[in-house]
Order: sequence, then structure tokens, then C-alpha cells
Amino acid sequence: MTTDAFSADLARARALVQAALTDPDRCDAHLAAAEALLAVVAEKAQDRVAVLTCLGAVLCDRANYPRAVEVLQRAVGLGSQDRNTYFNLGIALLNSGKRRQAMACFRQASLLRASPLSWEAYFDPHAQ
Repeated sequence: MTTDAFSADLARARALVQAALTDPDRCDAHLAAAEALLAVVAEKAQDRVAVLTCLGAVLCDRANYPRAVEVLQRAVGLGSQDRNTYFNLGIALLNSGKRRQAMACFRQASLLRASPLSWEAYFDPHAQ
């Protein structure tokens, strides 16, 4: 997969996530489309931390926390230095009832910079 195609796919997925935030009636459809796109990209680019981080964000947004943990831990295992990987993993772990592990991820995230290729999952700390 070329870098241009990879970047274009991430941009399309990000646009779908943004559409989900602005179109509540079709929120789940937009997120499902983003998840499907990112899953295909992840199969083609299994070593790309950014796509795993973005897929993890969408899985969190769709409340599929166990799968998000799995995907984001794979990104960590590949050596991610992206703040968003750890932040999203913290969200997934927190919503999976693993508070101590989640706090460790949030601490790690605070030490890193976010990649411009990835994004954070939606998180409302007051809803916890």
C-alpha cells in the first residue's frame, strides 16, 4: 500500500468519524463505514501503528471495547509512540473495568505527542 493511498484512506475514515459527530441520525452508519474502511486498511498495512490507533478509536466510539483493547495493544506491541494510541487504549480499558491499567495508559499518553495521522476516541470523563 502506497503512502498516498494510506493517507487518503485515513483521511476518508476521519471524515466519516467527523460526519458521525455532526449527523446524529446517521452516527452509527458513519462509524460502521469508518470501521469497515479501517479494517480493510489494517489488513493491508498490518504494521502501521496509525491505522491501528484510528481503528481502536472507532471501536471505542462504537463501544466495542474488548476489540479496541486488542487492536490498540497490537499498536503498542509494534512500538507506538503516538499519544493517541495510549489515550485510546486508556479509554478502552477504563470502559472494560480495568481502571488501574487505564490510568497507566493515560499517564503514558501524557508523556507523548499525538501523531497528525491519528485521532482520539470520543471520551466524556463525566459520564464515567
